[in-house]
Amino acid sequence: MTQDDAVVREENFAPLLTVQPFTGEEDALRLACGVDHALASSVWTADHGRVMRMAARLDFGCVWINTHMVLVPEMPHGGFKRSGYGKDLSHYGLEDYTRVKHVMHKH
Repeated sequence: MTQDDAVVREENFAPLLTVQPFTGEEDALRLACGVDHALASSVWTADHGRVMRMAARLDFGCVWINTHMVLVPEMPHGGFKRSGYGKDLSHYGLEDYTRVKHVMHKH
């Protein structure tokens, strides 16, 4: 598998896992963030420092740590880049369905 393969570059909604070799954190970040879609990602490691560094720098709407596809209604879910607009779940999802108007009346 290479970074240029369609299965790596496109958003696939299927039980699918791509495997690409990398040489370290910077290389893994370059590969992960070097795509046009950014719905979700996951980091698998026992190294807490690495998890925190990677989670902060991964440009995805959701970053799971040592798990994948866990959704809870308290947390927003939605992507970045070409993976859609807005968030589902949580109070953030309500913002897409509301319009806020400020009305000021002085007597």
